[in-house]
Amino acid sequence: MATDFTTHEHSQRDKYNRKTINRIRRIQGQLAALEAMIDADEGSCEERVLRARTIEKGMSSLINHLFDCYIENTLAHDFGADPQRALNDMQKILKLINS
Repeated sequence: MATDFTTHEHSQRDKYNRKTINRIRRIQGQLAALEAMIDADEGSCEERVLRARTIEKGMSSLINHLFDCYIENTLAHDFGADPQRALNDMQKILKLINS
């Protein structure tokens, strides 16, 4: 049974890692497009701000995704083993998110 859980846990981490990498690549593409726009002196200031806001929203989405990953893959396991440590870790992550 432990092997099945470990295999499932590893599969979940792989799934999250793939989604995380896809989000990062999307953000990198958006950054590259903004850089190219500025380098070629194209687009209005408004268009540049809109692209930058899209990147910002992508970063927020990435941070939320990473936090969800932590909750589902780490906190659930750590809470059973060491609840105080799990709560301390969660508080640290929430401070990072909100700072």
